[in-house]
Amino acid sequence: MLRSTDRSIADICVEVGLTSVGSFTTSFTRAYGVPPTGYRASFPPAATYALIPACVLHAYGRPQAPHVSRRQARRLINSVNRINQTTQEEA
Repeated sequence: MLRSTDRSIADICVEVGLTSVGSFTTSFTRAYGVPPTGYRASFPPAATYALIPACVLHAYGRPQAPHVSRRQARRLINSVNRINQTTQEEA
């Protein structure tokens, strides 16, 4: 995440399940030999990898509603209409 995003160190800390930025920095430094900021600085900014605007990535990265064909929609509407008619006749 440090290489592929421009999110803050604190955001990444929370994302990986830690609550203390100090603990994250200490653990990261022990594991990689450099603090998170130094590690990030040794790579190009994440924005250089993004060829698609962030707003587009956010919009299309969200879960999308399943596509329903016109035929499927007509069948569903007809089924609902039949149920409604049956319910009205019984009342």
